[in-house]
Amino acid sequence: MDEHSPAQNKPESAKDEFSDKIGRLSKSRAYLDYCEEVYGYRIYLFNMTDQEQLDFIFNSVSLSPDDTLLDLGCGSGSILNLLVKKYGCSGIGMDRLSGDLVEQNRSWTYLCGDIDRISDYRLKPTVTLSVDSLYFSSGLEKLLRHLSGLQGNRMYLFYSQYLFEENPGDRSALHGDHTTIADVLNKNGISYKTIEYSKNERLLYKKSLAALENRREDFIKEGNSDLYENKLKEDRLGYRLYEEGRASRYLYIVEPAGSGRTI
Repeated sequence: MDEHSPAQNKPESAKDEFSDKIGRLSKSRAYLDYCEEVYGYRIYLFNMTDQEQLDFIFNSVSLSPDDTLLDLGCGSGSILNLLVKKYGCSGIGMDRLSGDLVEQNRSWTYLCGDIDRISDYRLKPTVTLSVDSLYFSSGLEKLLRHLSGLQGNRMYLFYSQYLFEENPGDRSALHGDHTTIADVLNKNGISYKTIEYSKNERLLYKKSLAALENRREDFIKEGNSDLYENKLKEDRLGYRLYEEGRASRYLYIVEPAGSGRTI
């Protein structure tokens, strides 16, 4: 799911607007060229994972053919598609996009639904990946409790924390152990480890702004000038938040109890 826009707990109207934006960008050649330059992969991506983070996902998330991978907020499914092909595991993607906007000729299951109702589907993943999708949850504690309670389920949760208040006196929420996700995990006694990607995201915003500037005319020719302007506005805000010390980014890794893995 795309979180270029640094926002949290998005309402239903924003979710629907986001789905429309994804659909249009997924048909844009200018955006695909942009993705290749910014992310280092020529696939449609709608998140804040730079090439280093993507390489971690593709190479360091331990998967085998016996695993069932749940991509929570899979967007068009680009990341999930590559992982399923590489490791031969079973794959399940969940998002709110219509099926025609998701990767075609896929070898994984797509569920169009609300992540806050994940328990209704009775899924049994052994690995859950969330790349900038938890902002869309209006019941984050319930969601994370459910996912952590699934037997043998390992979680990889990418999350950025933003402080929108000008000159905030308290910036402790930017610390890896005090973000919105960390607070929920700590409250429920769920152990985790973190990898910080704050510098990566700051540089990604900067790189994105430069790439957008070079492709303005390409977006306009496609009739996507509004998407271009919206993205430019979002990335300028994200970059400003980092410049003013009001943003941070982490990967939260949660191993199941009794897995024998070291947190």
